[in-house]
Amino acid sequence: MTAESDHLIFPFGSKIIGARFYSARQPPAAGEFASPRDSQGHGTHTASTVAGGLAPAASLYGFGNGTARGGVPSARIAVYKICLPEPIGCLASSILAAFDDAIADGVDIISLSAGASFATDYFQDPIAIGAFHAMKNGILTSNAGGNAGPDRGTMGNVSPWSLSVAASTIDRRFVTQVQLGNNVSYQGVSINTFDMNGTMFPLVYAGYVPNTNLNFTGLESRLCLNNSLDPRLVKGKIVLCAKGDREAPLQAGAVGSVMPGFQDVAGLFPIPASQLPVQDIGQVLTYINRNSNATATIRRSTEATDKLPSMVALFSSRGPNTITPNILKPDIAAPGVDILAAWSPVSPITELPADPRFSYYNIISGTSMACPHATGAAAYVKSFHPTWSPSAIKSSLMTTASPMSSEVTPDAELAYGAGQLNPVKAVNPGLIYDAEPVDYVKFLCGQGYSTRVLRLITGDRSACSQAINQTVFELNYPSFALSVSGSSSNASRTYKRVVTNVGVANSSYKAIVSATPGLKIHVAPGVLSFNSLGEKKSFTLSIQGAMAGNISSASLTWDDGEHRLYIVYMGDRPKADVPPSALHRSLLHRATGSLRLAADSLVYSYHRSFNGFAAKLTESQKDRLAGYKDVVSVFPSRMKKLHTTRSWDFLGFPQNVTRATVESDIIIGMLDTGVWPESQSFNDSGYGPPPKKWKGTCQSSSNFTCNNKIIGARYYHTEANFTTKDFSSPRDSEGHGTHTASTAAGSIVTPASVLGIASGTARGGVPSARIAVYKICWSAGCSDADILAAFDDAIADGVDIISLSVGGFSAVDYFEDSIAIGAFHSMKNGILTSNSAGNAGPAPKTVSNCSPWSLSVAASTTDRKFATNVKLGNGKVIKGSSLNTFEPGQKMYPIIYGRDAPNKTSGGDASRYCYPGSLDKDLVQGKIVYCDDASGSVEGQIEAGAIGSVIQSSSPYAEMESPFPLPVSLLGAATGAELLEYLNSTSYPTAVISKTSEYVDSSSSPHVVFFSSRGPNPITSDILKPDLTAPGLNILAAWSEGTTLSGQTGDKRIVPYNIISGTSMSCPHVSGAAAYVKSFHPTWSPAAIKSALMTTARSLSVKDNADAEFAYGSGQIDPARAADPGLVYDARESDYVKLLCGQGYTTKQLRLVTGDQIACSTKTNGTVWDLNYPSFALSSSTSGNSVTQVFHRTVTNVGKPVCSYRATVNAPSGLKVQVVPDALNFKSVGEKQEFVVTVTAALGNSTISGSLTWSTSDGGHMVRSPIVAFVRD
Repeated sequence: MTAESDHLIFPFGSKIIGARFYSARQPPAAGEFASPRDSQGHGTHTASTVAGGLAPAASLYGFGNGTARGGVPSARIAVYKICLPEPIGCLASSILAAFDDAIADGVDIISLSAGASFATDYFQDPIAIGAFHAMKNGILTSNAGGNAGPDRGTMGNVSPWSLSVAASTIDRRFVTQVQLGNNVSYQGVSINTFDMNGTMFPLVYAGYVPNTNLNFTGLESRLCLNNSLDPRLVKGKIVLCAKGDREAPLQAGAVGSVMPGFQDVAGLFPIPASQLPVQDIGQVLTYINRNSNATATIRRSTEATDKLPSMVALFSSRGPNTITPNILKPDIAAPGVDILAAWSPVSPITELPADPRFSYYNIISGTSMACPHATGAAAYVKSFHPTWSPSAIKSSLMTTASPMSSEVTPDAELAYGAGQLNPVKAVNPGLIYDAEPVDYVKFLCGQGYSTRVLRLITGDRSACSQAINQTVFELNYPSFALSVSGSSSNASRTYKRVVTNVGVANSSYKAIVSATPGLKIHVAPGVLSFNSLGEKKSFTLSIQGAMAGNISSASLTWDDGEHRLYIVYMGDRPKADVPPSALHRSLLHRATGSLRLAADSLVYSYHRSFNGFAAKLTESQKDRLAGYKDVVSVFPSRMKKLHTTRSWDFLGFPQNVTRATVESDIIIGMLDTGVWPESQSFNDSGYGPPPKKWKGTCQSSSNFTCNNKIIGARYYHTEANFTTKDFSSPRDSEGHGTHTASTAAGSIVTPASVLGIASGTARGGVPSARIAVYKICWSAGCSDADILAAFDDAIADGVDIISLSVGGFSAVDYFEDSIAIGAFHSMKNGILTSNSAGNAGPAPKTVSNCSPWSLSVAASTTDRKFATNVKLGNGKVIKGSSLNTFEPGQKMYPIIYGRDAPNKTSGGDASRYCYPGSLDKDLVQGKIVYCDDASGSVEGQIEAGAIGSVIQSSSPYAEMESPFPLPVSLLGAATGAELLEYLNSTSYPTAVISKTSEYVDSSSSPHVVFFSSRGPNPITSDILKPDLTAPGLNILAAWSEGTTLSGQTGDKRIVPYNIISGTSMSCPHVSGAAAYVKSFHPTWSPAAIKSALMTTARSLSVKDNADAEFAYGSGQIDPARAADPGLVYDARESDYVKLLCGQGYTTKQLRLVTGDQIACSTKTNGTVWDLNYPSFALSSSTSGNSVTQVFHRTVTNVGKPVCSYRATVNAPSGLKVQVVPDALNFKSVGEKQEFVVTVTAALGNSTISGSLTWSTSDGGHMVRSPIVAFVRD
């Protein structure tokens, strides 16, 4: 390679091994170099992003300080200078000349961050032509997608043989504060390297200072157009612009500028500047209008960590592909926002001649910055697989990309393609979708290109014919796209694909399909088996069904099962001196036959509190391990799900309730999504050091620190593959864990509210208790392997109570359930586990956490209600529901029925439901839109520009007050009909949605919420589940500031407290209550604490709860009473072992589980009815029969030393209960008394329930247990 230069020396070396330049004009213009030297900075930036060497302490005037490096720092760079300063830009002739040279010079990858403003025919586009010939010569071209977003159909580089890259955000943002003379500050974005040192400057609105000498009006000057501002009125002042412009304020002599702008990108300006949200611009203008001497100052920018998930930047061009709509573009997303990289020191950092600032590094944004990230990743893959074709490399990048969320990027795959670049995974993709030049020729034949044209392009004797022509659906592309005409929402297509095995020679892959409702996707064959590397297998994929909205997304994953994660449970901790981890590796060595494979496959070794491990195994290895004598069970690590203040007062448990002095020694282990440690709910003011029993640690990564409230924190992630939304630390990015932790043990915070709603004091059940955080749940769910690792640590760390608002999709065998296993060993170590029952109600047998040694909690209502009223133009007020934090900006707004505003270009039949793309923006913009029962998302309304929405909802979820990114009220069928009647009665309907108000409904009785999972117990039917209920509807508690209020697209509200619902919320209420009991009775067993909570619970009414005890168990918790229950039904490990013997578990299994020499026999086997449980359940498999069961129970006196109790039975017709003896007399605390209960039930088709209550004569203690008889399925 050679360099062509003029008198200016351009040095070569071992890094930049070649350079050429292509100039359209001679001599060069001022400031240009007639050489490959960069006068603009753009090329230097992209080249260093791809392959720059390590440069420590790189920054832009102190911003972004750190080590700068490229994706492949050791790679070589060949430079082809094709772009000149505007207005020339990058000429087609230069682009093709550079491609011609680069291909011949021997480059491996081509990176091109340039493109047209719109896509053109492939062979009228110099980039597509060059990329085709590069592909033909084994070179992948990586292209910038374009910066014309967020409009759709704006991708400039769309050829199927190149890689089209979108731009996504990173976790860094730059904040620039504007402070007004009235001391009000607004936060915007920019990279402001200047420092005004707090000096206040006059502030003027650009619309008031037009340059009349040049005939500009205020309508033009407000936009800060070039030369539109009057220097006499602007010089020395800060100017407020209605549109962003970097030069006009500088031209007029302004000392600073403020303007609206995208909040996801920080721009550079030649003077101090900040881009504010649009709504804040209005506030600043109001200040100017009200103050004749308005002043302001612009602070130097500060660098912050952006805790929101990565999203595609608004400027990034979107699909669909306008040339071939059925090829998905872009292909992939990569970081392209606020990227620090090398810069040309002869170019000002803003590229504006008047800017005096120069730097060797700069921070800029664009798909130009995303493209070299993908190029570097492609080069990284190429270094491992030098013989792979361009299509193979492209496939590996696409099929291993990390999924991105359509919640934060509504255009979904049209914005980010296959997802976020993941270079490390791309090196080992397992399978690739390969394509050779001939495949693209067949595709082009099918697209209508003639034989003559294609022979010229390929240089061979290609001939298009019906026999070889391929449709776009047969091109072996790593993604699948189908465009449907605007008049149809039905999808129907079959695709043909071939994959090549590049992973393990002998391997088998199973097709896993994920699709939105309405789409049916069939893959044939569903399993691909390979015997060698390089082997190819073909398959077809068929799509049928109706699209939901204007985009329907789905995915196909080929899973080799080779690395499926399994839990190998081995019971109690081994007594031998052999370290458990060595034992685990030895077992894996036996199973895999390889020390290396054994070491590579081991994910977790559980050894601190029980014995077992998590490992990635094949099916045969799993079966081999299951046969070993030391193994109790082997089961796949499944993903479990989250079971997503005044509530304590509602329970009769006020802050001033009697509290134990040792409450601050109680430690609650929260197994959840982590915690937001800066929340005031976790303030440690007044706390001493952690209790001496504490043996845990704090993993203080990612700026996470513990204190004397949060005394420990750990996180677990088996895959170590964090999405852009996740924090690789115990920090909470979901909000769920912060909410549950503060509900159980949050400190007292006054005032707390959701933007003014539900204002009051927020506190946990035990505000003085300590919290230990175990982050097991991520955006993808909660892995069994992580759950067991957290239990292993929490038990050994010394927690007193474990709170776990997580569960499976259905109940499974106790020793194939990570939560039941962990809870068993917790119980064995004196720790009660409080579990959420699940959110799969009201269907029967849906309770997912049902082990007898844990506490299963249902969710019930409180007396706090919320109303979001809709006032109509005729003065009528309609009551609705939601959590609407928005104050109305005016008295009335136009309102329109979605049915009357169809987007006719995409089919109007869905507009009544307000689906995305279904509404006509011209008719909806600025109005409230009324929608029929919708999906719960308001994406369609936001997309159409609505300022609010009223939704007629028949869903029972209306009972839950949900937030939305715009004002929303949910109406019932009757009130929805009222609104519709009004809409039809006038030509100009108007309405306004009020901010949500709160009220107390003292007349309503608590009832179990519809979503709360119901019994009977699906594993052991005659143990009643759930055990009890607690508040779980519309609960106010602390929230993570790493997510938004609603979590929906378009929501920018970051709040410290939030109101949400679920058994996830009821569980920590019971965890707090259990901790409260534990603080008074630190030596009580888990079963004793559980008994105290159950037998003192308040019975709920069957009238309000049709499922009775299968909905609420023993009733609603009463924490204050639970501290003094009088009697407890205690149980120890040996009692549960007897039950398990009776349930069919073997002596071998139970010896491993317990770690002792127990033996199951007819003499020791216990029945379920003899387990000392605080409730009674019996069932029959047939209806119409009478069933009798005898229960043996023992109660322990924990009240007064000398006391007597008498049995009271409440039994309806059909239920007969006999208690022997019916009186119990105690002489000391700790004394035990036995009794027998015989229950006879005449079972029809319904459940019969009653109760047994042991009461003292003075009424001081009432120990109540439910009795339930039913016909089981």
